[in-house]
Amino acid sequence: LADADEMEIVFNNLLSNAVKYNRDNGKVDVRIDDQQQQIVVSVADTGIGMSEEDLEKIFQDFVRIKNSKTKEITGSGLGLSITKKMVEQYNGSIQVKSTPDVGTTFIVSLPRN
Repeated sequence: LADADEMEIVFNNLLSNAVKYNRDNGKVDVRIDDQQQQIVVSVADTGIGMSEEDLEKIFQDFVRIKNSKTKEITGSGLGLSITKKMVEQYNGSIQVKSTPDVGTTFIVSLPRN
């Protein structure tokens, strides 16, 4: 029942970040699970990952993780903030798991009704 344009924004943000913050010849996996009451979508990459400290900030407006690995990557720092707000607008949730130099996984859960 979600608006297709809004869902496109949500998943475009997650997929483009997975590509941008990945390593050369890295991998992006997308998984969709129908769990009767909710749809769970995970986007996992084999990229540069984030520290625990960075994870606490990434959904804030205008936050961009700045370090030697991200200095050449451009962006507004709004994508994940917008993504989280849109997911929550549908009574959903978004989680992130990350390990530096291993990769990051975003998990979006959206209720079916």
